[in-house]
Amino acid sequence: MKRKEIVLFMTVGTGINANTKEEGFKLLAQKLYSTINKIYPNYVVFFASQRSKHTINYIEELFKKDNDEFIINEDYEIISIEAIDDFNSCFEAFESKIWELDYFAEKNYEIIMDYTSGTKTMSAAMACCGMFYSKDLISIGGDRSTGEVSAGTEIINYQNLYKIYDKFALMRIRNNFNSNRFMPCIDILNHIVDLSIHKDSLLNLCKAYYSWDNMDFEKAYEHLIKVDTKQIEFTEIRSDIKKNLNALGNIVKSKSVNLQNCYILASLINNSMRKAEEYKYDDAIARLYRSFELIAQIELTKYNIKSSDIDVSVLKENNVSDEFIEELEKTIEDGKIRIGLSKDFQLLNELENDLGKYYIENESPIKNMTQKRNNSILAHGLESQTKEDFDQFLEIVLTLARKLDKDMNKFIKETKFAKFEIKLKINAF
Repeated sequence: MKRKEIVLFMTVGTGINANTKEEGFKLLAQKLYSTINKIYPNYVVFFASQRSKHTINYIEELFKKDNDEFIINEDYEIISIEAIDDFNSCFEAFESKIWELDYFAEKNYEIIMDYTSGTKTMSAAMACCGMFYSKDLISIGGDRSTGEVSAGTEIINYQNLYKIYDKFALMRIRNNFNSNRFMPCIDILNHIVDLSIHKDSLLNLCKAYYSWDNMDFEKAYEHLIKVDTKQIEFTEIRSDIKKNLNALGNIVKSKSVNLQNCYILASLINNSMRKAEEYKYDDAIARLYRSFELIAQIELTKYNIKSSDIDVSVLKENNVSDEFIEELEKTIEDGKIRIGLSKDFQLLNELENDLGKYYIENESPIKNMTQKRNNSILAHGLESQTKEDFDQFLEIVLTLARKLDKDMNKFIKETKFAKFEIKLKINAF
């Protein structure tokens, strides 16, 4: 396999702790020359000010003393940085060269960045740039009894940045998690190597909410119960996870069918609101429509009525009018009477139920909204829905949901997904 060509980036200063300026240049040149020989790159890129370029002249002389050549534009180049105390100027100089070598050059280069020399600003900018672009960073250590590394004692220190990269990964995970992008969270977590990070619990957290977002309640509960909320990563969402776990527990294990159904309904309503937060109003309204339909179906179960298989004898027991029953019997198919959303609420009205009465009283605006849904590209038409459409529909659904059960606000609160608090501005993008 063809070996990558190594390019060594070096910040260049003027030297310190010398009796004369020229001696300072020479001492620094010796240290840079030592590093170049140890790395043995194919090419060197010096980043220097007009004044510090003088150091490079002495590096050339050291090569000549060793019967070697160090030819500008063949073995090395110099990139001028005059604003040596301006972080952005320094960073952009390093970045520009990285882009040139990584994205525009024909050859495949391995870039090593030595940030030891130069001003503190140059060093800081190179270290940040190298970290940002995942380049190898080195610094030169050795005997510092004189205040700086003594010539001849130089040791190259490769900086292992995996912990820093993992911390940045955690920031990305928090941001993706808050945006309901759970699969990207899982992908990022699989690349974390820092053993101090509670990776298994974080994976279970993301898998739980991914499953819940897809209405797989059993898997969601199975994963969420494995999350160790005592760990530091979960401090700020610990109470929310507890509420969410209670909600999922009721969906999965409660003996009360009505309680299960109400928590499922609340989950579906929250699901629609999450889609709306992502500006996916057609998706959001499709979920609201199902919520609307589910409200009626849950209420009908209290009369032992299934809208997917109407038992006429139960209707008669509940004094439903003969005219309404006759109308339903005309729709028999495969020996079953199946009714949809409108008929569900009309039947509830026949049962003198408050939900049915509300539907009949507001039938015109409700039909306008459901018709918009039917015209949606995710239903039967080609129209796109708007935030206004969603907000109007949500208001109706929430009103009916609260009429369905007095504790609906509690159910909705407990099924709202936990969110991390984003304190750092850099983590908000």
